Amino acid sequence: MADAMALYAEVGAWNLAALADRRAFDSHYEAVAGAIADRLTAKVHIDIQARGRAFDEWIVGLASMDAQEITDRHFVGVCASLIASLASHPIVTYSVMVRPWPDRLIEAVAKYPDQVTALMSGAAVYLLRVRDMTGVDPSVPLSPLIVENAAGHLWRGLAAAARFRELLQLSSPWS
Repeated sequence: MADAMALYAEVGAWNLAALADRRAFDSHYEAVAGAIADRLTAKVHIDIQARGRAFDEWIVGLASMDAQEITDRHFVGVCASLIASLASHPIVTYSVMVRPWPDRLIEAVAKYPDQVTALMSGAAVYLLRVRDMTGVDPSVPLSPLIVENAAGHLWRGLAAAARFRELLQLSSPWS
């Protein structure tokens, strides 16, 4: 799945605040879902009303954050909030066109489509910012088992969104 994050990350430097615009938010989600679908040779189906509810929920969550002193923890919190808002709504499904059997990654995405896409969406935001700051990609190639484990944790409880860096094995430039 690091491939899917990296595929989207190629768009270059951008601004996190741009995601507060509904169109940019929608484009971000569609790009990540499209990258996952390309990786799986699948067709993606997005419920635009559910995605809209996730956007509204994320914006309300951002408005409740204390913006007095912006730190790296706030940024990680924004990414985690994005993941939690997306994972809490049934937004996406994937129809696999070619199914090499068995493929654990396809099975993980089929079982947890919203959670995998939410994790990759938040991780892409994190990856872009850290890469722009440090010049180093903070991701590593993920095995299907790690993706399934991370998505399963998120499916069992949205509190796992706060641990997205640990679950996806993303390095941190902050001590």
